[in-house]
Amino acid sequence: MSQSPNRLLGVIFGTIFLIIGLFGFFLATPFPFATAEGAVFIGLFAANAALSGIHVVIGAILVLCGLTGTLSAKIAGVLIGVGLFAFGIFGFVAAHTSANIFALNTPDSLLHLLVGLLLAAAGFASDKVILRKPVAA
Repeated sequence: MSQSPNRLLGVIFGTIFLIIGLFGFFLATPFPFATAEGAVFIGLFAANAALSGIHVVIGAILVLCGLTGTLSAKIAGVLIGVGLFAFGIFGFVAAHTSANIFALNTPDSLLHLLVGLLLAAAGFASDKVILRKPVAA
């Protein structure tokens, strides 16, 4: 795992997402499941149960793929990275509308953009996977 940036990032960010998601469930208990209302985490990030559920699923996938192997960590990093980047853009667009069912605010959206960009960039840039050995001449 120490030789693969994708595996390392998957386990680190996956663990962080799992912790934030599980903690978010406890904070968001008094709020409805999927509305623009939510609890405030660390005085900065908004969260409701729907967003916390997404964080738990993303965290579990990243950790499992990071522990499984380089190729799975790379694929998960790219797919989740692109998804988080798109989710960050959605957060900016939907922040003050009725479409904001995840209680997203500007810090949430910025963080999703940055983490998504980092995961996708690491997935595209590192861990070349050789599918077959070169034949000796």
